[in-house]
Amino acid sequence: SMLSAPGLPNNARDPRYRPAKPGKAEETEVGTGGVRAGPAKGVHMDAMHRRLDAFATLSASGAGPSAAARQGLANRLRELLPVLQGLAHSGAVEKSQAVADLQPAPEHVAVQWPALFEPQILACGAEATVALSRHGRGAHLKHGSSVEAVPFALHGVVGHGALVAAHWDTHGLLLVTAAGAVLECTGAGPTGGSWACAALPGAALPLDGTAKVALSRATSGALRAAVLFAGEASVTVFVRGQSAAKWLIHGEVRAPVVPASAAFAGEDLLLGAADGSISKLHMVDGSMSEMTPANSGHDGHAWSSACQRPSGE
Repeated sequence: SMLSAPGLPNNARDPRYRPAKPGKAEETEVGTGGVRAGPAKGVHMDAMHRRLDAFATLSASGAGPSAAARQGLANRLRELLPVLQGLAHSGAVEKSQAVADLQPAPEHVAVQWPALFEPQILACGAEATVALSRHGRGAHLKHGSSVEAVPFALHGVVGHGALVAAHWDTHGLLLVTAAGAVLECTGAGPTGGSWACAALPGAALPLDGTAKVALSRATSGALRAAVLFAGEASVTVFVRGQSAAKWLIHGEVRAPVVPASAAFAGEDLLLGAADGSISKLHMVDGSMSEMTPANSGHDGHAWSSACQRPSGE
């Protein structure tokens, strides 16, 4: 090689003989010199300035968030800082304010249940609440009246499996069985000690026999089901648009603990825990809030169902 002394390696790629790289004339410094004097000077400057100019133009035109919205967001973040500080230092969140916003603990009522009746499912209507067993027996309790439950029987549910969920609306009573079948009992309530029910056409809800279910019906007739599979701290939502359509997965939401029960209350989903506490899952944005504190003093009891009256109770 003409560039190296005799007997030395070929150094044709010696950087001393290569042309200067682009940007050599720019002033740089070691370390964080910022945008004007740092190592990244001249890199994507035009794109960065375009983004900033676009934001400035958007703010100046009034199309961005209003001053009130920005102030509201700042206030919410300011309220969140003490909670995050307590979580960072102690690993636990102070619940004093959260408990103050909860509804009071539920009142205990000594209901006179029918003989050999084991209530497992609750469904709240406009003027009454029904409690159901797994095998089609029921008890009717009027709101604001005595605590005596009037027994009745569901006709037409035999052969579809054990009941796992119920929902009472203006059209009637909807039932779900462990096999995934959906039944409807039309009318305002039981008459003459019975309530006639019939299976709805369409595919069965995909259940494994141990899942807990919550069911609701929209004004259009579309059905929505929230399924709690055993041992999973999640809620899987299924929807069915038409009467004979198949169930489709609408989404999945993680729960803070493994729920023990579920029930729809309008656009919210009530999730009951093993200690009797109830959390409200807002289906619109997926946020979670506590609704009722733990029901203390009843160790050994199982809280298998919950429902909300139209009055909010």
